[in-house]
Amino acid sequence: MRTAPSRRGDARTEGADTVLRGPSSPSTYPSLEEIVRPYDAEEYGLTVSDGPTTVRLSYPALMARAEATAARLRAAGVTPGTYVACTISNDLGSVLTALGTWMAGGCLVSVPPMPRDTHGLYTERFTPVLARMGCELYVSDADAGQLPIPPGARLLSQSALTALAEGRSTVPQLAVPDAALVQFTSGSMGTPKGVVISREQLASQIQAGIAGMELEYGRDRIVSWLPLYHDMGLIAMFLYGLAARIDVVLMPPASFATRPASWLTALSRERATISAAPNFAFRLAAAVPYEDGIDLSGMRACLSGGERIHWQTLLDFHRTAGPLGFPWEAIQPSYGLAEGVVGTTSNLLGRGPVLGPDGHVSLGVPLSGIRLRLQTGLEPTAIHLAGESRFSGYQTADGFVPSAGDWHDTGDAGFTHDGELFVLGRRNEVISLSGHNVFAEDAEAVAHHVGGRQVRACAAFRDPSDESRFALFVEVDRTLAGAPDSAAELARDIRSSVSRTIGTRLTCVTVVRPGSIPRTTSGKVQRSECRGLTGNKGFERRVITELR
Repeated sequence: MRTAPSRRGDARTEGADTVLRGPSSPSTYPSLEEIVRPYDAEEYGLTVSDGPTTVRLSYPALMARAEATAARLRAAGVTPGTYVACTISNDLGSVLTALGTWMAGGCLVSVPPMPRDTHGLYTERFTPVLARMGCELYVSDADAGQLPIPPGARLLSQSALTALAEGRSTVPQLAVPDAALVQFTSGSMGTPKGVVISREQLASQIQAGIAGMELEYGRDRIVSWLPLYHDMGLIAMFLYGLAARIDVVLMPPASFATRPASWLTALSRERATISAAPNFAFRLAAAVPYEDGIDLSGMRACLSGGERIHWQTLLDFHRTAGPLGFPWEAIQPSYGLAEGVVGTTSNLLGRGPVLGPDGHVSLGVPLSGIRLRLQTGLEPTAIHLAGESRFSGYQTADGFVPSAGDWHDTGDAGFTHDGELFVLGRRNEVISLSGHNVFAEDAEAVAHHVGGRQVRACAAFRDPSDESRFALFVEVDRTLAGAPDSAAELARDIRSSVSRTIGTRLTCVTVVRPGSIPRTTSGKVQRSECRGLTGNKGFERRVITELR
């Protein structure tokens, strides 16, 4: 195993705190207007689904389609600063809606898709937020009754808005409004918060991400299945690639969900050099077989972020992908949050993952223009964010709440070592044990290690009947779904290993069928939702076995 090298980032001690600073931002970089209007790069472009087919558009062709969309939006009443809401899927219509909104001078409001079985909660929660921010237009082909359309707002058909037009449409060269993007925090169904990103913050983040991944015109090619309604998909994959003027291939997210092998297969088929995925995707991709002939030797950078990164998952992934040519050095652990636009830190490119103190994975150093502050030492402490990519504020049902003060509390806990960041988890998902903190992610990591490929997902949460201890949901694959005795043995092994490894006894280990653990729109487990399912009679049919 590798250990963290004796290289230090730009870490400075300020009183009792350590401040990690990214490199200085360039004095000038492309504006958001320049990024979304790439008329050059005829030989590069976007490959994306268009209904039942897949199409490739050069960037000039894509911009011609986006201009036609922008012209229709202007005719529909979009003026500078108009809020335009939509769910950005991985299809051509969604891409044209997003680019057309900015080209027409509007603010793009990225609304997460409606989860299954919400029983009206989705529209009940999101409609007041969109109404309070003054959202005037909603773009979708769905039935209006299924959408959180505020009173007085109009529904525009996405297919009509983005249809192929005859001739060339033109729109005035309008500036993107100061509030360019509103993206909702992951898992914000309970109390939705729209994170407001300015045009400067978005452009700065795009430039920092391009530098961190060293994207190069004429060399790189992005392939991604990440949904565009999530910040990692929209910004770190699509907009990074668009700004760098390199080829971008967008896969439907369902392709990976139903066939995990499709991700690496597509990387090989499309000769990708760049991709990204959360930790759970690396785990799933490592657990399936692959056809002969796959060649992943062209991969240069593959971000791993969005949730806690497990060292064992990275080892398992490379055990599978390494023989297919995937370089260990291409895996790039990172840390980000919507309030930082998307990316905050990343491992240095070409180094490969680094194992730090107590088995934690280094998430590298801040991107350019970003600062992080933590208390000095190896004990977990609050992580605070500042810098050029810090958000402007929240849009809520009670109105706009500006980002106040010099530093934003991320809600995460971590520590610094050798000038690099290590993140342990959310501070509201922790228990105190004999003077030290144990995070929900700690118990989940043990469960994944014990269950291996049979465990699809885990969610640890404070037991409602005993706040000092965790309960655990374990979602298994279909081989255990029909084997209650084997599932019960797994539950016993997990409880025993958690006790030995992190020194706390789980109050309950519940083994559930595939698809039972609630997830956010980005695929992360929703621990608070799991907590609410304890004792739920309707959930009992999803339980294979329960160990108390």
